[in-house]
Amino acid sequence: MKLSIPKPHLLKTLQTVEHAVNDRSTLPILSNILVETTDHELILTATDLDVGIQCRFPLAAEVERGAVAVPARRLTTIVRELPDEAVILEAKKNHAVSVHCGVSAFRLPGLPPEDFPSLPQPEETQGCSLTQGALKGMINLTAYAMSVEESRFVLNGTLLSVQKGIATLVATDGRRLAVATAPVAESGKGALEAILPAKTMRELGRLLEGDVEAVRIAPLKDNQLTFRFGGVTIVTRLIEGQFPQYEKVIPPPAKHQVTCAREPLFTAIRRASLMTTATSQAVVFELSAERLVVSKESTELGSARDEVAARYSGEPLRIAFNPEFWLDALKVLETDEVTIELSGPDRPAVIRQPAFTYLVLPMKTA
Repeated sequence: MKLSIPKPHLLKTLQTVEHAVNDRSTLPILSNILVETTDHELILTATDLDVGIQCRFPLAAEVERGAVAVPARRLTTIVRELPDEAVILEAKKNHAVSVHCGVSAFRLPGLPPEDFPSLPQPEETQGCSLTQGALKGMINLTAYAMSVEESRFVLNGTLLSVQKGIATLVATDGRRLAVATAPVAESGKGALEAILPAKTMRELGRLLEGDVEAVRIAPLKDNQLTFRFGGVTIVTRLIEGQFPQYEKVIPPPAKHQVTCAREPLFTAIRRASLMTTATSQAVVFELSAERLVVSKESTELGSARDEVAARYSGEPLRIAFNPEFWLDALKVLETDEVTIELSGPDRPAVIRQPAFTYLVLPMKTA
């Protein structure tokens, strides 16, 4: 196997797949990237057996078919330091790989390609399609709400549901809930429901483009799912278990709501959060007809108070929240204004938009 490829293109392709590499695995092959060539294509694959990423890059000239497993971090580091010229990769019979660029030359020990785990292929009749921009937007609106605690493993992922032409992503940590929806451009046989691990969500968020190009989602055998877009394929194992029935915890629309500019609200909450501690996290919202006061008092650090112009339709209300729960959501919303439904000091607050619902439970204060 021998090929020539511009350094920027090779580096970008390596950086696309190397996030799936597991350097700490007891299987040495998993610290490698599989480098393959077909007649006019370079294929790079990496996997940790939970998430696999494959990237295909078209080559300008026909090359000899071949494959070799190459140390991932070392190859990426070398290519990053090379000049912006054509890089020549060549695999020898003993699986050694030579890297040439200008006057620079490297030699790396490789491993047999047959030792590398193969990624499964989906059936074309199954699954669904939606735009990359839609899926990326849904991930941005929900991924932050996943749990990072290990006590309820099923909440360490995001629920993906596709039914009746609508794709839904749901994430919750038990104290907040984020739900985003988008129409499906093409749907295969039956409904789809899967719990995606946090790593898969991060990689999709990193690699998806905000455009109208399609991403194809299809189920695989052995509790796996695949995402294909552009020249990229992501294969992921799914989290086993039953996701909570989230629909039951979303209350009906509340009578009273507060509306204010999103950016001033974000800034006020962030300032108040400067006075929180590990043992005293709650900041207080105080609502009246024309204003929202965000405050925090701490015996250790002092106090903070900020006022935001607002429209509020209910009785004066005092309610406490974890500020991070609001900051996470407000920084990804794109609307200039935000409306929050409030039913009382011990009831959840809800942001309800056409394709997004966000619920936050209040906190108790001393």
